[in-house]
Amino acid sequence: MGWYAAPMVTNSSSSESFFVCGPPGLTMRSVAILTTILVISPVLSGCLGTDAIPSIFEDSPEQEPLRINHIQMEGTHNSYHVEPIFSPTREYMYTHDDLDIQASDQGVRQFEIDVWWDVRDGLRVYHNQYDSGTTCPTFQSCLEVLLEWSLENSQHHPIMIWVEPKDWPEQAAEITTTVELTGILQEIESEISEFWPLNLSITPDEVRGERSNLTDAILNDGWPLLEESRGKVMFVLLATGGMRDLYLEEYPGLAGARMFPMFTSQGQYPGEEAVFSLTDPIGDGGEITRLVEDGFIVRTRADSGGTEPDNNDTSRFEAALSSGAHTIATDYPAPVDGMDYWIEIPEGSPSRCNPIVSPDWCTSLAVESLEISD
Repeated sequence: MGWYAAPMVTNSSSSESFFVCGPPGLTMRSVAILTTILVISPVLSGCLGTDAIPSIFEDSPEQEPLRINHIQMEGTHNSYHVEPIFSPTREYMYTHDDLDIQASDQGVRQFEIDVWWDVRDGLRVYHNQYDSGTTCPTFQSCLEVLLEWSLENSQHHPIMIWVEPKDWPEQAAEITTTVELTGILQEIESEISEFWPLNLSITPDEVRGERSNLTDAILNDGWPLLEESRGKVMFVLLATGGMRDLYLEEYPGLAGARMFPMFTSQGQYPGEEAVFSLTDPIGDGGEITRLVEDGFIVRTRADSGGTEPDNNDTSRFEAALSSGAHTIATDYPAPVDGMDYWIEIPEGSPSRCNPIVSPDWCTSLAVESLEISD
């Protein structure tokens, strides 16, 4: 079947005329349809086999796919927290809604849970003995609330759960002794394995793939694709020093580990570094941006101790946004009576494209489009 030049068509808006190439039997109606979808030169010098073939037939450049480090999300600090009746310090004077309410109504996608080992009740969740109010009293109950929400909203982008092990004897004895006696790290791993399905988790093993270590995988292959990671969670061990060292000794190369260890600077553990926490986005903004550009995931904080809320000061939050930090934690993810200060990710739905490393084509709706209640 040959092609031929169809009758001349006139552009009514410009009075220009041009020919349309098409197969024999091309009708004027078909010509009209073609002219609405093709970009055509004023005069076509030929049909197929010439330089005048419409650009729509050419291959379009492939879009860079979104990965989980292309996101910027809101998080909460001490996500379980309930203000004590008599607070000994301003730092404790805030209350969070239940974890699922934070996720559904406030757009929170990063949670922080403090975990204590209790000889009677296993892993308990609270801040300290002076500040023990909590919306989910055990680690199990916290995970169950979040898992139920996640299963009901399976298209959410990955949630990050930062787990901070707490240990009273640590203040008076060697960390190795106290943690080994309580077995808190093993208990945390055990409960994560029991109460959060492996197939709904992003683990160091998955990210490392066939590479020799985790850092090498991130620098060369990048993080998992966003579309393959929807409905999943990523656990991070919020610990430094001896506590983190014990975890790395327990899981050499992080093989089999359910949590990513957290770091505050590069170089101490080459090969294991993937996730960082730098909580001062004003003083450490440049370093946060550098880590983000290199491909690492970084957490920071928008406020601390009530200082920013009491002064309605958003400069720390604005620095966090511009730094490219992936998770920005706050004590105030929603309006509070009598206070002007609270934060949300600007133009997020509820999160947004990372301003430092996301592809140019990225939109907030491409990151996530679950409805967030007013």
